[in-house]
Amino acid sequence: MMRYPHSLLANVCRAVLWVVLTGLMWEPDRPVQAEWWAIAEQKASYTTDAFQFSSARRLRLTEDPSQPTGISVAEPKDVIWEPALEVVHSTPTPQGKNELSVKAQGAIYTNNPIFNHADYRIQDRFSLDRATSMLVRYRYVPNLFLGPNFERRTGTRSIQEERVSSHNWRTEVERRLTDTVTGTLITRYGIRRYNDSFAERNTNFFTLGPRVDYHAMDWLTVTMTYLYERGLADGHKETQFADDVSYYLHMVSAGTEFRLHKQWGLGLTYIHLRKTFTSGIAGDAHVDRFDATHQGIAELQYYVSAAATVMLSFQYSKRTSTNALRDFQDSILSIGGQYRF
Repeated sequence: MMRYPHSLLANVCRAVLWVVLTGLMWEPDRPVQAEWWAIAEQKASYTTDAFQFSSARRLRLTEDPSQPTGISVAEPKDVIWEPALEVVHSTPTPQGKNELSVKAQGAIYTNNPIFNHADYRIQDRFSLDRATSMLVRYRYVPNLFLGPNFERRTGTRSIQEERVSSHNWRTEVERRLTDTVTGTLITRYGIRRYNDSFAERNTNFFTLGPRVDYHAMDWLTVTMTYLYERGLADGHKETQFADDVSYYLHMVSAGTEFRLHKQWGLGLTYIHLRKTFTSGIAGDAHVDRFDATHQGIAELQYYVSAAATVMLSFQYSKRTSTNALRDFQDSILSIGGQYRF
């Protein structure tokens, strides 16, 4: 069974971070206007189903909406602590500015530590001209526990831990179309690698879609997004295991952001995702199966100062499937704070 030593992973990530930051600090002829800052964040979240928390949290457009979900053998309630730290370096350019950042985030489960995991991200956002910017991002989520499952590689169908590591590369090209409308083209390419017991599920995927932001009023912004994704698993060739998780999905998202007062903000988001499995292998449980997910998110923000923000959010997810064992509902209540220094 494939394992990743967390101490080694932590040391590697610290070394990468040190190299990036050292390189930036020694950048020749660095403009005097260049800035450094960091954003520290802590959230405490209560979930009604620890099995679904990670995938429900990453369903947001900016995260990883197609992250696999394990089968809930129970619905354990839990409290999850989510510390995060992001370091940003901003440099003026003739076209606008360049912002390079690195971020590390953890999820620490109070009662179910087997689900503990980390999320690492490095990205660069830079201006192409005064109206156009581009974002390039790499995200890595190692050794994420999905749950116990029946393996098929040995023929014994023994119960094993199912784990996955995800790498994905993302680009966004954003352009201001009018004074009130901004359009964005989003693309992603990703690799998911499972532990040895489920290696036939190793998947490569590609995502494409547009987002439109409409700044209707000073206090109101409306966002609409559509994404299409195609994932192709090794199992479509390894037919002897009858476990092909290849798929295509459609995702739509609608959101509004209200600035209720100088110190108050409210965000409301609705997400619908339909993931259709494409296996045609006889005996495969994925044949003619789809997952449909509905999610609503409400987040209230209070701006204590220019540097500090307090957040309260509620998130509800409901997923239906042709496989009743994979139906689930999950409610997440979160409270947290963010500080920029």
